[in-house]
This record gives sequence, C-alpha cells and structure tokens, in this order.
Amino acid sequence: MEIIGRSIAYRFDKVRIVGSGMNEIVTIRDAMTRAEELGLDLVMVSPEAKPPVVRIEDFKKLEYEKKKAKKAKKQPVSSLKEIQFKVNISEHDLATKLAKINKFLERGDKVKVSIKLKGRERENPERAHELLEKVVQAVDCKVNRIPGPIAMLLLEPVKKTKK
Repeated sequence: MEIIGRSIAYRFDKVRIVGSGMNEIVTIRDAMTRAEELGLDLVMVSPEAKPPVVRIEDFKKLEYEKKKAKKAKKQPVSSLKEIQFKVNISEHDLATKLAKINKFLERGDKVKVSIKLKGRERENPERAHELLEKVVQAVDCKVNRIPGPIAMLLLEPVKKTKK
C-alpha cells in the first residue's frame, strides 16, 4: 500500500473509493479533494484493478498497526506445562511421560514435574527424589529444583546456539 500523491495521480483518470460506506468510482482529483477535506491520506489498495482501488485513511496509523502486528508475531509464546508422576510408575509409563516432556521442551515450553506421595509413600521421600533424578538424566534441559516437602522440578528448554 502506498499514498497517492500528485506525482502518482496523473497515471489514473478514475479510481474506485472503498471504505466506510463508500464504494464508488470517481475522478482522481475528486478522490484527493475528499481525502484533503477529511485530513486523511488517499491510499492505493489495488493498482492492478480496473479502475484502481483506493481508500481514504490515515497512512501513518496503518503503518503503525502493521509494525505492531509484525512485532506481536515475533514474540515467542512459552507456557508452563505440568506433568505429575506417582512413585510406583511402570517403566513404560515413565518412558511415555518422558517423551511428552521432551516434546514440550522442544516447543519451548517450561515443564513442572511433580511427584505425588500418598499415605505411607510419604515416609520414604527418597524414592521420589530417585525418580526425579531419572527424569533429569533422561531429559536435556536446564533444571531448577523447587525445595519443599513435595518432590518438584522446573525444567526449562536449553537455548540453542546458532552456528
């Protein structure tokens, strides 16, 4: 999109104005006069159309919105996912959950790993810490340990260096 100035206007006899309640074919001079009266710009939407399509709007505001949308697309989206384990987990179930953790980390998400201890399991928290060690060894990531009576880890993806 570009602003139609006096230098471009001589190329067209008539243009189609589209926008808020408008869809009509007028001369280029009339279109430029309407834009000046409103204090806005005449912006070319489709120069290939017959007649060319223009819109009356604030060009600087349009450029600002484009930049803002482009910036919003660039920001990485990362969220916190939680995976819960039980102390008495089978090897197959452990492998499945580890695969899920790897998938989340590859996407750039952080993963909170917690182990639920029920009943007499609370008497031997060492088993929970051993399970956490298995998880840490199986996954390539940055590890933050969360202290407390409940066995928890916060896993963050490792930033890849560009070569």
